[in-house]
Amino acid sequence: MKKIMNFIMPALICFCFAGVVSAETNAKNNPALVELVGKLSKIKTFSGTFVQYAVDQKGARIQESRGELKADRSGLFYWHTTEPLEQTVVSDGVQVTVYDPDLEQATIQAVGQQAQTTPAILFSGDTAKIGENFNVEIKTKVAQSVQYTLQPKNKESLFERLLVRFEGANLPELRITD
Repeated sequence: MKKIMNFIMPALICFCFAGVVSAETNAKNNPALVELVGKLSKIKTFSGTFVQYAVDQKGARIQESRGELKADRSGLFYWHTTEPLEQTVVSDGVQVTVYDPDLEQATIQAVGQQAQTTPAILFSGDTAKIGENFNVEIKTKVAQSVQYTLQPKNKESLFERLLVRFEGANLPELRITD
């Protein structure tokens, strides 16, 4: 089943915030990557509300959840979903805690190497290193609106494609196709 999300999946967030190897060479050879890194590097903190939904193969929505997220470049991250299943994910850059109120359970894990291939690195990691783990292309560019497509280089990635849309300096949309 395909899932298209308007924001980052909690499963991906659990692996966020680790350092990655520099990708300066990749950036020089890819104007789309240079442009995206330039836009993302201006974002020091990030917060917003989101709608996350799953669709079936025909594109019909089969599940929807809402929540809020906050992140900053120092590795701090907060993610909270409300309905249908409440969940809170918090990271200090060293550990990730996932709390499920329905289960009355919290899981604490060390941040791992898989952070390199998660969308969370766009907001909490070193943006200059994105090209090491993603192929970046400009999908559309019209006036102040530009959409970038990122595809993980790792075949074992937890998602297939990431779409990032900017309206000027604002980031109104992030979609993950899984």
